Amino acid sequence: MPCTGPQILTITHRSGTARRSRLLVQLFGYIAAVLLPWIGVVFSIRTPALHGTPLALNFVFVAGITLSTSLGPGLLSVLLTALFFNHLALAHNSLLSLSSRSLLYSAIILAVGFLIAFLCERQRVTGGRLRAALTSLQVRTDSLTEAQQASNSAAWMYSLDDGRLQWAVGGARVFGRPFSDDDPLQDALSLILDEDRDRVLQEYAAAIAASHSFQSEFRVCWPNGDIHWLESRGNPSLANPRIWHGVTLDITDRKNAEFALVRSEKLAAVGRLSATIAHEVNNPLEAVTNLIYLAQSDPLLPPEVKAYLERADQELARLASIARRTLTFVRPKSSPGPFNAIEIVEGVVDMFRPRCAARGAQIRVRCNAELTLPLPADDLRQILTNIVSNACDALPSSGGIIEIEIVRHDKTASISVRDNGLGIAPENLSRVFDPFFTTKDDVGTGIGLWVTKDLVDKNGGRISVQTRFLPPGFRTMFRVEFLTD
Repeated sequence: MPCTGPQILTITHRSGTARRSRLLVQLFGYIAAVLLPWIGVVFSIRTPALHGTPLALNFVFVAGITLSTSLGPGLLSVLLTALFFNHLALAHNSLLSLSSRSLLYSAIILAVGFLIAFLCERQRVTGGRLRAALTSLQVRTDSLTEAQQASNSAAWMYSLDDGRLQWAVGGARVFGRPFSDDDPLQDALSLILDEDRDRVLQEYAAAIAASHSFQSEFRVCWPNGDIHWLESRGNPSLANPRIWHGVTLDITDRKNAEFALVRSEKLAAVGRLSATIAHEVNNPLEAVTNLIYLAQSDPLLPPEVKAYLERADQELARLASIARRTLTFVRPKSSPGPFNAIEIVEGVVDMFRPRCAARGAQIRVRCNAELTLPLPADDLRQILTNIVSNACDALPSSGGIIEIEIVRHDKTASISVRDNGLGIAPENLSRVFDPFFTTKDDVGTGIGLWVTKDLVDKNGGRISVQTRFLPPGFRTMFRVEFLTD
């Protein structure tokens, strides 16, 4: 990109300021090269303690002038030192007893002075280059730090000889630690979740054994409890294969996007499969409905059996409604209610009572008032069916209890389903409503609670799960809340 007018003026102004500063330094250097040798010689002649080393102070001045300015003022100070020393020493006649020896002293002064000046100039140039290199290194380090922060990554170096792991400045950020907190990173493996740690170690050991690139994805737990995905990549150094260089990146956003994509693909597949099943199930569903109708027409049918057939007919009607909604992807335009929620709850309880009895469990209902809710009866029945079914699956082999409590508030009502089953692990609480998430690998599909939440949300309600502060004996509670009017 070409520089603009103001940028050119700024660069020119800075260049002029730097040039003036260098000229001032040189000017002061030459002034010092004239004054300090005279002062040094006079002070050395008049101080008996310095007669043993008469020019030590002058050589110190030569070194200081050369180091602080440049070689030119330093050489001038050497020449003037030799001139002033010979002139004043001969005049004072205290340090040189014979004038014939002045040439020898001058030669010695010039030789030693020039040597000191050249050595100091070399030191000054070397020091300048070192400072420039350190400045350049610091700039690159700052740039690396900025790049790390912008890309949520951290560079590292690992030595196989001493097992020391070094991180670039700011590397703690990818582990959720403060920018300058490098202490926890000395044992970064301890920050990896237990489920991933052994796999990471095996992948790294295999990379070391084969001397090829290392790449591994793993999860870490931040101090605030959030789980983040990291990806670590590394290669052995070309100069020393015992030293590995690499970078660790925070790939949480990428992982979430991948999970969302997979979930969307699964939902699309389930939608297509559901539509196919719903279409194919219509014919046998109509046949069963007709057979139940014919069975109900038998005048010799016992009342108890007739009641069972009526219940079966109701469930078949609900199944037919679900099939229609699956095929059309729209909700029926029937009246949303109000419906007697107590009757729906009792119907769900009657449906699950035999299943609970078979497991030595009981299911009961507690309510403090009559309740009508302005939502489709099929939706409420489906919501309760999914929740109670999960509660049944979680019950112990004996002594299980499922309790459904209906509470009416001012303008809201809540239906709570609690059980004394296995409970839900804390790390799974935030995922129970995610599609395809299940802890029942043998029988679970992971869509029951997702569908339940979707039904609750579409009817303006709210659903929550709770595993703490429950009545004694209960371990899990799902609660749905709806407006009553």
